Amino acid sequence: MMAFHASADRLGDEVRGLVFPERFGVIAQALGKKALTPSRAAEAWLQFVENCEEGYEDSLAEYMNELSIRRFLQAVIDDPQVQQASDAQWFITEVAAIDARFSSLLEDGFQVTGSWGWWERRIPRVGGGVFVIDIREAYGVDVEST
Repeated sequence: MMAFHASADRLGDEVRGLVFPERFGVIAQALGKKALTPSRAAEAWLQFVENCEEGYEDSLAEYMNELSIRRFLQAVIDDPQVQQASDAQWFITEVAAIDARFSSLLEDGFQVTGSWGWWERRIPRVGGGVFVIDIREAYGVDVEST
């Protein structure tokens, strides 16, 4: 009887192990990001942040487009089923670590009005190319140029 119970516990762990990837897929499908996996989504956020660390150079429109991955990540993290999934902790931890890197790049004083999340309300302190020009034209703010 004890062996059966241990087997049932392992089966439960295996089933629970499927909760986060499956739920992620449902959310991704609903939000038009069906090609993403949890790893790919975290990697996309990391790549964007790394581009910002180097001094984002594309247009403000492209910046906002690429930044939209963070809104998707928040939708995943805020999902009640994801919050209860034990196998989602790595994802939540990874996003938080990348968030810390991104937050350290942002201008403290200037706030973009009408933005949804903390990551949209502030802009990077440093940029390059057309991004610097677009920020000046859109917000009247000068960021340090790379």
